[in-house]
Amino acid sequence: PVHANIGIAYQMQLGNPSNAITDTNNHDHYLIQRTVEAIDYSDNLREPNWASWDLTASDVGSSGRGDFLTDTNLPPNFYWVKTADYTHSGFDRGHMCPSADRTDNVTNNDLVFRMSNIVPQAPDNNQGPWENLETYCRTLAQAGNELLITCGPNGFTGARINTNGPVLIPSYTWKIAVVVTNGTDMAVDRITTLTRVIAVNVPNIAGIRSIPWTNYLVS
Repeated sequence: PVHANIGIAYQMQLGNPSNAITDTNNHDHYLIQRTVEAIDYSDNLREPNWASWDLTASDVGSSGRGDFLTDTNLPPNFYWVKTADYTHSGFDRGHMCPSADRTDNVTNNDLVFRMSNIVPQAPDNNQGPWENLETYCRTLAQAGNELLITCGPNGFTGARINTNGPVLIPSYTWKIAVVVTNGTDMAVDRITTLTRVIAVNVPNIAGIRSIPWTNYLVS
């Protein structure tokens, strides 16, 4: 059966690769578990190290897009990134768990617009191969699959948005999608040696808008 797998238990089925924890004194790997996604948040980078979520056909609906929101649920001793921090930076507010993967209702869509789910993405990355891969993943879900997706930024050089802004700029954005045929048990229990895995590492730069995401496949 095709059904929306919304709930904390579904969003981190492939595990916690960085051993993130819900400790407000851990500014490098703070674990956030929501009904729509799990996040390892870095207060030092001011963005997620990774986000993971479950995608089914029923997660995609007609709620429309929300508005970017400061995540006031972050610990009070963290910096709370504002949408205005990105203004005039030249970088998109790039979703990790994308808006279109959580359009089953307004509540779920609003959750992925919190700034804790956002990284600085070059527009040609975000609106080019990255967006095309997001669309392809939804196509796979509509074709009768359940996807376990993990993604994040990497390759930090110390550069910040708006030169001295609060958020660090990644050199790449990466994504792994494990494509599992629909079933009634947990998707992780349906993974076999034949399960398809898509992995990409996309340069976070200008000039790649028209390049296919398949050019950035990695082993």
